[in-house]
Amino acid sequence: MKPTAIPGEIPASQSAQKPAAPFLKALALAAIAILTLAFSTPAAHASCGRLVGELGSDIKLPAIAAANPQLIFPIQDSIVGLWEVVYTTSSGGPFGVSFKQWHSDGTEFENIDHSPIVGNTCMGVWKAVSFRTVHLHHLGWLFGTDGSPQGSFIIDEVDNVSNNGLNYSGTFTFKTYDTNGNYTGTEITGTTAATRITVD
Repeated sequence: MKPTAIPGEIPASQSAQKPAAPFLKALALAAIAILTLAFSTPAAHASCGRLVGELGSDIKLPAIAAANPQLIFPIQDSIVGLWEVVYTTSSGGPFGVSFKQWHSDGTEFENIDHSPIVGNTCMGVWKAVSFRTVHLHHLGWLFGTDGSPQGSFIIDEVDNVSNNGLNYSGTFTFKTYDTNGNYTGTEITGTTAATRITVD
């Protein structure tokens, strides 16, 4: 005799299968989400040295309004602060555009418009060598386009702050070293041109 179904009751044969379906669906969605993140998230590698042949981005920065000299008068003779820096090679080619932070404790941090895959953040130490003139010793790691370690680099800069404290300019020398710390023979020289960034 066939059992009588009670209204609203799920048959035993279906109730045993139903709970598994939502679980499997949720598991599949989670797996898809993890795979999507794994293959779409770019790798981040510390440094801001550009490998030969690697170009920076074509991103254009918004115009930076000229700072009011009266607002920064106390620091007009100092390089301490945040700057937009344009690097140009001695041959006239672009080397990079960065946001560079100079700290009063003699340290420096930079985020440049190179790909994070080859390295776009780095740091250094600096000291004053004369009035409104500083020497920066700057270093970081180098990576290949596949994310593999390629060595390191050192940049030495000499920069001169303008009389009004709103700009600085100078020269740089960029050298690369292999994974054993040996100088590779690669050297790029050029100039820097910076504009101070302020709150107002």
